[in-house]
Amino acid sequence: MAECFVRSFTNGSALGIVSLSKSFAVVPRTDLLHRAVRYETAWKAQNTEASKALGQVRGSTRKPAPQKGRGKARVGTLRAAHFVGGYAVHGPTPGAALPDIQRKVYDAAVRSAIATKFNQNQLVVVDSLALDSSSKLSLKERLDALDLAGKKCYFMYGSREPELNLVRAADQFTLKTLKEDKVEERRILVTSAETVSVLPVLENEFLVIDKAALEVLEEMYQVD
Repeated sequence: MAECFVRSFTNGSALGIVSLSKSFAVVPRTDLLHRAVRYETAWKAQNTEASKALGQVRGSTRKPAPQKGRGKARVGTLRAAHFVGGYAVHGPTPGAALPDIQRKVYDAAVRSAIATKFNQNQLVVVDSLALDSSSKLSLKERLDALDLAGKKCYFMYGSREPELNLVRAADQFTLKTLKEDKVEERRILVTSAETVSVLPVLENEFLVIDKAALEVLEEMYQVD
């Protein structure tokens, strides 16, 4: 069974050891992660791309040439796809069918994503994610104590009530990262464990969760 330290969110000191359930002590499946990321990315897209069908392209409906006698191929309309300005064959349509994924497959992808963070020593379990104030200085002190300053972090709490001070502090706090020779400012992501998804877990370098969030995840994604 996998084990990891529980650290204090206040000063970063080790408070004990917590055991991860067998649900997350698995070998990550890259194929499932790929399917889940593709599924989430498709739902985030606007899906407004469209091309014109034959009946939507402007142009004459007159038959441009006789059916027989020319020694050439038949031509029924100048709006056909092989003519300039014609319609698009099998082009995109708004609200096209999105990739689907079975619930069991998606749950297995979530388990693989969390197992990936654990295997890479990027899963940080803390006692609580409560903050005394909503100032970004308080959050900076916590990040420094956990050796996460300047790192892309995803905070996940397990309580039913949102950690408002943490959310407000994270909304003010921006991380400056270098991406494609450009400095990019990015806010820290804070969500509930009940709304976990695969893409944010993989996009962020460290996953910081409290003990309550770990219990919620183990209950939601337990293996029978």
